[in-house]
Amino acid sequence: MSQIESPEVTVRGPDGDPAVTVIAGVHGDEPSGVRAIQRVLDADHEFERPVQFVYANPAALAADRRYVDVDMNRAFPGDAESDELEERLAAELLDVVGETPTLSLHATHSQPEPMALVSREYPTALETSAALPTPSVVDTSQTVDGTLNRCAPVVTVESGRQRTEDATDTATMVIETFLRLHDALPGTVATGDPRFYELDDVVEKPEDAPPGTASSELYDLEAENFELVSEGAVWATIEGEEVTADEPFVPILMSECGYQDIFGYKGVPVGESLADAREYWGMG
Repeated sequence: MSQIESPEVTVRGPDGDPAVTVIAGVHGDEPSGVRAIQRVLDADHEFERPVQFVYANPAALAADRRYVDVDMNRAFPGDAESDELEERLAAELLDVVGETPTLSLHATHSQPEPMALVSREYPTALETSAALPTPSVVDTSQTVDGTLNRCAPVVTVESGRQRTEDATDTATMVIETFLRLHDALPGTVATGDPRFYELDDVVEKPEDAPPGTASSELYDLEAENFELVSEGAVWATIEGEEVTADEPFVPILMSECGYQDIFGYKGVPVGESLADAREYWGMG
């Protein structure tokens, strides 16, 4: 079977250029977003604006792998002439997205609750994130390079634990809320009430970990995502040795096995509301 070299795009709604974009399948081993899009497409909705639904990395989805050559969500803005598939797909996906308000769906190993990831460099995406049904919004602009939301007005939502029905249910609800926010589906949306955070640092795994060893045999995380770790508190054991916090931090996307080389991220709280966050970041 030949490898699919372009994102798969389905457009629904009135004629005209797409006004809103929904993406799934940036990572091929996260099927909940793809299943949620299919539910929305099968629901016989009357779309009031043209909506494009995109499967970003069809080859990785078909292979049930996170990626084929490189992690696509570290490859943006991409390179149309690259030898690596995800670099080419990233460049093409940005052309597909353009300036449209965009939702990108992911899933995670770290927690069942959904969260929104944005870059405050795109204020419209930040505003959208505040109205989605997620309890946490995280600005990634100072820590993580190469992500889609660093290159376009995109809200990325981690819809829950990878490969669970709950993640698919949440992703479906998030899609429909997002489309109502942008007048692509009829209906009103209740105001969101998330807390806002900023990624502050990466938490690396030990470089000398034996290759191929199960993460659970080496690491045990004591910290809970979005629960403050106090200075001096034990947040993990690594090969039986306790690790304490040098300073307070909020764990974000932390798990033993979510990433190959890192546990996740340290964050700081920036506000209880969008207004608080804007003030913290000096956005007026």
